[in-house]
Amino acid sequence: AFNTRACEQLNSWLGGFESIMKHMTSSNFNWFIHSMIFYHTQQVIKWQNSQNFSIISEDFEHDDGLL
Repeated sequence: AFNTRACEQLNSWLGGFESIMKHMTSSNFNWFIHSMIFYHTQQVIKWQNSQNFSIISEDFEHDDGLL
């Protein structure tokens, strides 16, 4: 399953760095994106742990019935 909501939130967050990324070389851009995605993932995991977050299965469609 693909979590579209999470992708939209990540893209929105990355949009704040658009002016910086416009002027980067492709190598710098790739490094920056990977670094920011890593940082963002760490922050989301930290927030989820502090909230005792659990995935709600109704947010996902399951074609095969598996989580």
